[in-house]
Amino acid sequence: MYRLTRLVLVASVLAALYGLMVLAALTAPWSVVLLVVLAGARLARNARRPHLTAHGTARTADLDDVRNAGLLDAKGGLILGRLATTVRPLGPALRALFDRRLAARPACEQFLRVFRRRRNDGELVRLNNAVHSVVFAPTGAGKNVSCIASFLLTCPDTCVVIDFKGENARLTAAHRRRVFGHRTVVLDPFRIVTDQPDALNPLDAIAKQVSDALDDIRAVAEALAVRTGQEKEPHWADSAETWIAAQIACVAHYAPPDDRSLQTVRGLLTDPKKMETAVQLLCASNDEYLARMGHQLTQFKDKELSSVLTTTNRFLRFLDTPAIAASTRASSFDPAELRRGKMTVYLVLPPEHMRACMGLLRLWIGTLMRAVVHGGLQESRKIHFVLDEAASLGHGMNALADAVDKYRGYGIRCQFYYQSMGQLKNCWPEDQGQTLLSNTAQVFFGVNDLPTAEYVSNRLGEATVVVTSGGSSTGRSYSSSSGGSGPGQQTSGSSSGHNDNWSQVGRRLLKPDEVLNLDPRTAITFAPGVPPILTRLLRYYEERGFGRPPGPVRQLLKALNDLCQALLLLLIAAAFALAALDTASGPARSDIGAPAPGPSPTGTGFPAGRDFHTPPSAPKGR
Repeated sequence: MYRLTRLVLVASVLAALYGLMVLAALTAPWSVVLLVVLAGARLARNARRPHLTAHGTARTADLDDVRNAGLLDAKGGLILGRLATTVRPLGPALRALFDRRLAARPACEQFLRVFRRRRNDGELVRLNNAVHSVVFAPTGAGKNVSCIASFLLTCPDTCVVIDFKGENARLTAAHRRRVFGHRTVVLDPFRIVTDQPDALNPLDAIAKQVSDALDDIRAVAEALAVRTGQEKEPHWADSAETWIAAQIACVAHYAPPDDRSLQTVRGLLTDPKKMETAVQLLCASNDEYLARMGHQLTQFKDKELSSVLTTTNRFLRFLDTPAIAASTRASSFDPAELRRGKMTVYLVLPPEHMRACMGLLRLWIGTLMRAVVHGGLQESRKIHFVLDEAASLGHGMNALADAVDKYRGYGIRCQFYYQSMGQLKNCWPEDQGQTLLSNTAQVFFGVNDLPTAEYVSNRLGEATVVVTSGGSSTGRSYSSSSGGSGPGQQTSGSSSGHNDNWSQVGRRLLKPDEVLNLDPRTAITFAPGVPPILTRLLRYYEERGFGRPPGPVRQLLKALNDLCQALLLLLIAAAFALAALDTASGPARSDIGAPAPGPSPTGTGFPAGRDFHTPPSAPKGR
């Protein structure tokens, strides 16, 4: 049907062009003069632009920039809303309509959008080409309703979502099961969303042969040893990590299958007798690597041992609740399914337990990422890690650092959400977050702190603008003298002047104070290879049928609606063309059958037999 719609639109364009050509012929030569003036003004403006580059060429992206980058109406990626500008130029729509390489449906939809006034009828801008992205917005700015929920309602890929309060699980879990066919996993130890939550035992993914799983063991220990970045003596945290890794190795190798969990590890580290037995087992092991771990533990003595064990127990104390014990004792799903099939995992923790359970959250993220990486290189299936309130993962998590610069080839895509640049620097202290920024597309909206506003202003860059200056001056002089031709002769004079000049100066596209005063629903996005993109964020609940793929009936109705609009445009264009043609041929048609004008027989220009000075006689009566 869209092929027919395209033919109708092409016919309407040709009819409108025909009418314009007729009107131009009727108004010649003034129409030619007008066209020459408009073309000269356009050429002069284009010729003047290249010279205004002395201080910078910064600008925001227009419709062509975003379309050429493949960000319009894409099938996946973070939704940025719609372009902030409401201007929809006719030129690109005409080119799309006559472009044979473009399918009929997108060509027709792009052309018809030019004639629609609804604000929410524009094309969605999506970061489908971005590997990773980071969003900066303060609390209450709408990160969830504009970014996270919108993404989960429209993205069919596998996702892992940090979901404090469980609102995304309530909103999108059923939708993703019904529309995308996903298996939804809800890790909810405190039963906020469901009374039957799933569980994950990180030790299930560790091989029994410790020599094959040392890196995984160390990664689990690193996730559990939560550092703040403010430690004056890193020795205690490092030593605690060593103890945790050794006890995990002992449990993985010697414990029966039902006891291979972090609860057993916690029991060893809190019971001196069990801990001593575990150290002896490690030292006596035939496995070289287990023996090394055991002998390393024997080097801790007296006060140092007490301090290290105190730090270790501080890292693992979140395990001492029935809710966490039930959530970590066994696994209700296989994390490897993340890359094999369609799955969405929600990591639900109440905000009041966020700090106390930071180690558990880090453990979940690290375990799921390792399960994806163990499957090998592939990019056919994307696994999105939506890390809301990413600052809650704490300082220096190695799994996140590796995901940013190494895990792209495994299909991992990360979305980081921070409230400000200050949080970013606290979580990435080694390089102040530069590694993250250099490997991500960045989105800012609702900026409310000066350091973030200054970063955005500097990143936008400077443009060259023309500044005019001038002034005027007037003067008056008066003098009198007693000499000359008569006594008391007076003389007077006046003068005036005006000057006008202009110069090129540099100006930031937006100053920090202007960034702070932007509409909270205006987002500024920095994506590689594209000028800064200004978009207006959408709210998923403001869009009718958002996230629901149109069924065959809706698609048919939309196609019929577009066809009707195309027919209406054709009628308008045809009426315009006929009116122009009628105007051109009207005088010639009125003279058909009338006698040709010529001189009268009397030579006076008046009908013969009539005297100009004598009025015609009245008709005779009966």
